[in-house]
Amino acid sequence: MSTAQPGVEFGLFDWIDAAPGAGVSDVYEGRLRLLAEADRGGFAVYHLAEHHGTPLGMAPSPGVFVAAAARVTTRIRLAPTTFIVPLYDPLRLTQEIAMLDQLSRGRLEIGVGRGSSPHEAAMYGLTPADAAERFERYLPAILEGLETGTFRRPDGDPVPLHVPVYQRPHPPLWYPSSNPASIPRLGEQGYNALFGFGFVSPPLDVLREQSKTFFERYRASAERGEARYGLAGTTPRFGIMRHVFVAPTDEEAVELARPAFADHHTSFTHLWRLHGNERFSAPVDFDQLVAEGRLFVGSPQTVARQVAEAIAGTEVNYVAGAFAWGSLDTEASLRSLRLFRDEVIPAVRRVEH
Repeated sequence: MSTAQPGVEFGLFDWIDAAPGAGVSDVYEGRLRLLAEADRGGFAVYHLAEHHGTPLGMAPSPGVFVAAAARVTTRIRLAPTTFIVPLYDPLRLTQEIAMLDQLSRGRLEIGVGRGSSPHEAAMYGLTPADAAERFERYLPAILEGLETGTFRRPDGDPVPLHVPVYQRPHPPLWYPSSNPASIPRLGEQGYNALFGFGFVSPPLDVLREQSKTFFERYRASAERGEARYGLAGTTPRFGIMRHVFVAPTDEEAVELARPAFADHHTSFTHLWRLHGNERFSAPVDFDQLVAEGRLFVGSPQTVARQVAEAIAGTEVNYVAGAFAWGSLDTEASLRSLRLFRDEVIPAVRRVEH
């Protein structure tokens, strides 16, 4: 039996982080070229993070970039992952989601969350407690609006929505999390989930336990008809995210990826360092991360082995790869993505237990 079980899918994850020496418009253009290539096949979903006030996130309005992506793609599904729900007016976000679903002709998937960075929430005058309260209050209203075509505020008249969603009752939902305590709830509610983010990912055995918990809770909840955010006839995806760089040889891959990852890590830790927070800002060892399977770097053969081991070790049914990060130039990222699609994925699917 293949370690990449029949239900295993592959996606792309992106921050659109700053590229040293490149203009922002050039970075956008490079990402759109990468998406057009991914649209040719092999990848199910494109995920785009939302961040604010940091070079990690050059797409603080992910919906705007997804609208552009919808015009250069025809197949791949497009998922802002996440819309940081507490930072939006819920009526406006409801209408934006409907617009994007129509522009993409039903290829939109919606990542939702309360936001992982207290520093970014503070830019909007919110504490973590404020953000959590807003998320719990806004999300049901947003989903009701998408499902019914009418947005209801508790303190105002109902607002008819003249742009409906293309998909009924609403686009599929994603929830990324790095908190193990959230996994049972996500399974019970039927979300698609990403857990285990690259170089801050827990070990494979921890991921496997969370994967088992997620699917056990989902199956029990679905049997009771209580997986309220799941879509009928589908099994939710529980996946991991990894930075990926594939080159013809291991040596070339490491030589190009090492400095690029250092630049990406500088952007990733920007706000944490700025505020003297050591949560993510401690130095990392590139070689150790590769050895531990927290980065997928190498030749097609090496990366296929890394991916197969991760899938077998975690029992996930989804793997999202970040193919553009730091100072990797667009041509290198395009080559990496093509090698992954054309050589790594087929090799992974051939691996037998």
